[in-house]
Amino acid sequence: MAAEIGVGLMGCGAIGFSVAEAFVRGEVPGGILRAVFDQNGVRAQAVGALVHPPVSVAVDVAEFLRTEGLRLVVEAASQQAVHEYGAQVLQAGCDLLILSVGALLEPPGSDLPALAERWGRRLHIPSGGIVGIDGLKAAAFRGEVEVVVLTTRKPPYALAPETLMERLHLQPSEIREPMVVYEGPAREAVRYFPANINVAATLSLAGIGPERTMVRIVADPRITLNVHEIYARGAFGEISITVRNITHPQNPRTSMLSVLSVLATLREICRPGIHLGT
Repeated sequence: MAAEIGVGLMGCGAIGFSVAEAFVRGEVPGGILRAVFDQNGVRAQAVGALVHPPVSVAVDVAEFLRTEGLRLVVEAASQQAVHEYGAQVLQAGCDLLILSVGALLEPPGSDLPALAERWGRRLHIPSGGIVGIDGLKAAAFRGEVEVVVLTTRKPPYALAPETLMERLHLQPSEIREPMVVYEGPAREAVRYFPANINVAATLSLAGIGPERTMVRIVADPRITLNVHEIYARGAFGEISITVRNITHPQNPRTSMLSVLSVLATLREICRPGIHLGT
C-alpha cells in the first residue's frame, strides 16, 4: 500500500476551511493534512483545530515547510502568496496546487513552471469555477485554437470594491444595471480583479495564452450566481459553454464548483487509479 501524501494548507479562509473539512470527512483518501499556515493566526488555529488530533499550525512559512512528511502544498491564499512563497515551496521539495492561478501570468509567479521543471516538482491547477479545460487543452495541442473569449457575469457585491472604485469610481451598491467593468486580455483581467477571475488565467494557460485570451467582466445586479460563458473557435471546431455557479456561503467571490474542483484535484493527486481530464 502506498504511503499517504503529506499535505500542507496555505491559506485558511473559506476555501481552506472547506479543504480541511474534506480531510475530516475522509474525502481525500491517500492524503493526510499535516500543517496549516495563514498570516491570520486566529483563522489558522480554527482550521487546524478542525482535524483530530489537531494538526500543526505554523507561525511562518519556514516552519510550515519544515513539517515532517510534507509533499504537497495547497495554496488557498492569494496571488501575493504565490509570488512570495511559491519558489520556496518548490525548493523545499513539495509539489504545489495553485488556486490563485492569475499569479502565474506575472513574475515572479510566471517563473514557477520553469523552476518546477528544474527541481522535478509539479504545479497542479484545478479547473476552478469553469468546465471544458480538457477540451480546450486538447484543441490547443497542435495550435488549432484561434479565438478564446470568456464572459463572466457576477453580482456587483461579488467583485472587488476597491477595483470598481479605482476603475469606475463606483461602489458596488451604486451599480443598478448590468455594466461591463472590464474588457480586454486575460493578463490584465487577473491584474485588476485578482480574487475574481482566476478562471481567465486557467483558460489562457490551457489555450492560446494571456494576451490572446479575451475577457469581458459584467457586474449584473439582477443575478445572484457567478456565470461564466466560454467560447473558443479554431480548426478543431467550436466550443460554447455556460456555467452558472452557486457561490460559496462564506465567500461570494468564490463558487462552490471552484471549491469542489480543488477537492477533486487533491483526491486524484493523493490516490492511485484512474485520472480523468480536467
